[in-house]
Amino acid sequence: MDGSSMVFPSSEALPQSPLPARQKDLHSPERELEQLRWARSRPVCPHCGFRHAYRLEGSQRVRFKCARCRKQYSARRGTVMERSNVPTAGWLTALRLFITAPGAGLPARIERATGVSYKTAWSMVQRMRAAPEDPLILGLRQTTPPPG
Repeated sequence: MDGSSMVFPSSEALPQSPLPARQKDLHSPERELEQLRWARSRPVCPHCGFRHAYRLEGSQRVRFKCARCRKQYSARRGTVMERSNVPTAGWLTALRLFITAPGAGLPARIERATGVSYKTAWSMVQRMRAAPEDPLILGLRQTTPPPG
């Protein structure tokens, strides 16, 4: 098979970020996740509900440490992304597809868009369908225009 007959997926089919363009840094998917999770307020501790936390920036994910109870947490805590090995950028793409183009074939579209296996994509869709009141899904529905 020569290089001229290869077909590459189009990036036009992927939904674009509804948030304004920011400078790209190592944690931009994490920043976008924080913006969706806590759009108008500070991070809220899932353990005690306190609204003051310290940012702990590590190598992969941004974590917070509550000023009151001193426990650590991330923006993924209490969402469909909790305890998942899929990167944040992949989850955000899958969530956008779930909001803008739900229906038959969604796991296959997520598989193509994110590069995860079909089994992982199917599991992601099951999590999203089981949690319609998830803070990330609600945040994306507010910022994404309806399909059509």
